[in-house]
Amino acid sequence: MAADYTRLVPPGGTGQITLKLSTHGKAGDTIRHKATLYTNDPENAALELTMTGEVIPPADIQPQSARLIGPAGAAVSTRITITPPAANLFHITGAQAADGKNITFSIKKSPDDKTLCFILEVTNTRKTPGRYSDQITVSTTSPISPELTVRIYGIMREN
Repeated sequence: MAADYTRLVPPGGTGQITLKLSTHGKAGDTIRHKATLYTNDPENAALELTMTGEVIPPADIQPQSARLIGPAGAAVSTRITITPPAANLFHITGAQAADGKNITFSIKKSPDDKTLCFILEVTNTRKTPGRYSDQITVSTTSPISPELTVRIYGIMREN
């Protein structure tokens, strides 16, 4: 946790305290973190500040990764649904594979008008047996989560 605060506050004056907490890996959890504020006020020498909140996932990604398993050269594909949470609605503006040698992909807005969601379809293009991994970075209009990452795993077997 990082803290930034007004170093010297005159008697009767006001100051500001800013606490920053990394929420990486905490999506969906309720976090609670405490910080102690020390003062020269004899009646309130130490004050405990508590920061509590729910960490909203940047998106509901189902399944969380693409697993492409099948015979080498086959057009094995899978679909991944990306649904923005109500508190972080966004649109997808683009996507790029880190490697892209073994896959093709497309993203389309779901035709379902009730829920805003996007369908990422990933297809194997590898012609030889073996394993591979890749990732697709999806760009969004969200200032909170401008990029989402979807991992891709492929296992292509002998025919």
